[in-house]
Amino acid sequence: MEGKLPEDQIKSVLAPWRFTLQSSGFENRLLTALELYEHFPLDIAVTGGTKEASERLAIAICGISNEKLSEEEEEETSSEGGDDDQEAVDEENELEKEEVNVANKNKEEEDTNDSEEEEEEEEEEEKSKVGKAAEVPRRPKKLRIVSDTASIFLHPQIPHLRIWTAEGGSSIQDHYDVLMVLTTELHHEDHVRITMEQREKDKPLYLVKAEHEWDLVFEKPTGPCMTCAWERMRARNLELQKKHKLSLESEGHVKDSQSSSGLTQGVKLVGLDEIADVLMKTIPELRKKAFSQFLVNITRELQAPKAPSNSTVSLVYTTLKSRKISQEELDRISAVFQNRDVVDQPSKLLSIVTALEHFRLDVGLLGETGCGSSSLFNCLLDLQNDKEGAASIGVTETTQEPLRYPYPECNNTILWDLPGLGRVGHLKTQSAGSSLHQAPVLPSDLPPCDVYILISPLRLSQGCIRLLQHLLSHGKSCYLVLSKADLIEEKSIAEVRKWTDEILGKLGLKENVYLVSALHPDTLDFLKLRDTLKDALPYHKRASLASYVSKLLEQDVFWKRADPCKLM
Repeated sequence: MEGKLPEDQIKSVLAPWRFTLQSSGFENRLLTALELYEHFPLDIAVTGGTKEASERLAIAICGISNEKLSEEEEEETSSEGGDDDQEAVDEENELEKEEVNVANKNKEEEDTNDSEEEEEEEEEEEKSKVGKAAEVPRRPKKLRIVSDTASIFLHPQIPHLRIWTAEGGSSIQDHYDVLMVLTTELHHEDHVRITMEQREKDKPLYLVKAEHEWDLVFEKPTGPCMTCAWERMRARNLELQKKHKLSLESEGHVKDSQSSSGLTQGVKLVGLDEIADVLMKTIPELRKKAFSQFLVNITRELQAPKAPSNSTVSLVYTTLKSRKISQEELDRISAVFQNRDVVDQPSKLLSIVTALEHFRLDVGLLGETGCGSSSLFNCLLDLQNDKEGAASIGVTETTQEPLRYPYPECNNTILWDLPGLGRVGHLKTQSAGSSLHQAPVLPSDLPPCDVYILISPLRLSQGCIRLLQHLLSHGKSCYLVLSKADLIEEKSIAEVRKWTDEILGKLGLKENVYLVSALHPDTLDFLKLRDTLKDALPYHKRASLASYVSKLLEQDVFWKRADPCKLM
């Protein structure tokens, strides 16, 4: 368990769990919370202005400036030509396509080798174009969920980030995690009430400077006399503010102007052009805090008695309506968190999801000596055998000490090339009467890993199966690899797969088996192994962290049910 988390993170994890009683199923509850966090959307509500102004703010949050947006709109309008012109263009395009197809067919018949080279060049060009296109900010996708008056924008680059916009914000007040209010320099101190509400709810508030004064009212000044229209709206706005201030003073919420201005201190007025950069730095923390508070609140409501029919709209109802979580996830929360030791306070959940970013996942390649683990290690890291950092390979026992290398496919993941089991170099440490054919046992001097890739050359061996059973019994995740598969005749590959599946089936094991050739990684199952491992690593990290934290708390925090007489 050494080095899996930094020392400061271990202290942060242990602090909120003091005086917590240990109960069964704790690790499963931790894993469920981490899996729910994986898909939890952060909802940002935009209010305070017109619908058009709110949508401009949503687009600015996505990092798209007004200049880029206007260029996109010009391209869209320019592409919309007249019907006659469009038909003519379509006819010309069809003729050009036919000519290109005929030319390509003739060219393929004349010289197939040249065509293959050209196809490869075209693929490289397309990949480069895709890479360049990914760097260009894209317009956020717009969906409608709540009603015709409320819209939701999905951030084009940050997953699980939704921006809600509505004129006045009345339809989005029940389901948001972060609130943004459009205002101006003259009006940003007029949001005393909403600042107090946000502090009571412990939700972040951002005051964003609107581009124009009329973005804050619902009647845009138009017509021949815009000055008169503007004056009418200005007078109406001031009158509403005056009435609001008088009502607050009569209720005793605001005693004087100094106290009201003090409430808005610390809420900085952010410019429209800088809101994307401000959020980019804070979104990870905002999402973790929002999830921790949400899971505590939703669990509390699920376990509380049913409220009367005339009560306010429940969190469960707004959550399902806004598609923040699904009915299946809601049922899972209700079933798993009957014991509320994990969801009784947000600080506990916050410590766990924060630790997930710093937790180190260890993936080890292991097998009997000479199985080809070092060659597979280099292939997974895309390292040449003679490159610096690559594992040494040879015809003798080359891997004497564990070799570690950062795995680029997943953040904070280490790939280990472990020394082979059954090394001849260990014979000097064995007694004369010990058996040379005893089943391999995981040596205690090897670094413990969370996930193991077990390697057996050509076919499954008894030692590999016993090692698999041993690791599975200790809760480890394993992948089975038959290495040096290029030595298997092509006609025998199907037979090897069938025989391997039958053996594992008889033993009650359901692990997938990958036939891999380190000399020819583009053949057989290497690419499938690499992609499967890449997709599964986030799950392995969550499961390993849940197990790690459970053991950590059991050792250092959880109360032991001792004899009460001994405590007196």
